[in-house]
Amino acid sequence: MALARRVAVLSGVAISALAEIAGAEEPARPVHVAVKLTRAPGADGCISPDEVVARTKERASADILLTVEQKRADFFVLGHVEPRAGGFRTELVLRDAHGRALGERTIDSPARSCRALDESLTLALVLLVETPRVRAAAQTKATEPLDELPPPLYEEAPAPRIEPLRLPPPPPHTRTPWVIDVGLGASVPIGFTPVATVGPSLFGMVHVPHFVPVAVRGAAYPLGTDRKTVPGEGISVRGVEGGVELCPLDLGRTRVNVLACAGAHYALLHAEPLGPQSRDGSLGFLVLPLRVEVRGRAGAFAPFAAVAARFAPTSPAFVYRVAGASEQPSFSVPAATAELDVGLSWRAFP
Repeated sequence: MALARRVAVLSGVAISALAEIAGAEEPARPVHVAVKLTRAPGADGCISPDEVVARTKERASADILLTVEQKRADFFVLGHVEPRAGGFRTELVLRDAHGRALGERTIDSPARSCRALDESLTLALVLLVETPRVRAAAQTKATEPLDELPPPLYEEAPAPRIEPLRLPPPPPHTRTPWVIDVGLGASVPIGFTPVATVGPSLFGMVHVPHFVPVAVRGAAYPLGTDRKTVPGEGISVRGVEGGVELCPLDLGRTRVNVLACAGAHYALLHAEPLGPQSRDGSLGFLVLPLRVEVRGRAGAFAPFAAVAARFAPTSPAFVYRVAGASEQPSFSVPAATAELDVGLSWRAFP
């Protein structure tokens, strides 16, 4: 009985010694340090958490395990990078498994490029994980480690939601219609015939889209105006004229419209004899009118009044000859004549 008791005691002592030896030979577990790096808007191009962990592993001791995984970590490094005026600021804080702050590093850099912080950020992280508190943790573990990372230094605000800009649909394409006005009036020429007369005038004006108004205008003077040459002889003159005008100046108003037009007309004067020795004849020549017209709106109709200057480049003339004498002008059209025109216009199309 005594021998058996001694054998049991010796066996227990031997087993305990072997267990202590085995425990002493078991290698220490690496210190687990979890790294979380946040980047503020404007610092999105800075070094990523995975890259900074990889760079720090190359310089830190082998018994320090650096990861971005948070669970069962012994220590945590919380980092934040944000742009500042003239550069960037980086803040690093080392916390233990209970969330207590153990050290911090702040880096202010005037660099324009965020990647210029890579080296200084890696060095600061190495210095934090190599502190004596972390080194001693390889032998003394936290009894109640945190399973999750403590709250970060800065809460990452969610990116603002930008509502899409909703533009109104474009208006349906509509073609600008052509507009045609017609008018009828009374024309009084001054200098165009031997004496002032009156005759009907007619015009049509086309308002072309993206162009100046174009007018086709004409007037007739059927009442003969007489010019005596010698006693018992003379001529009676009648005429017509018409042509095309462009109206580059169109000052439109609600009630009043002012037009300025210029163009080219062809004029024809016919002379009938007033004596047995006189003969008939005709003159055709070019006239260049310059016209200013004022219209007033009155419902569907627009009364108008106009004054025009007519320029005849050739100054044609009727001539007569007395026996034994040279030709004498019976009537000569001046180089510049005038016209007064009043009437009524209305919209024919659309």
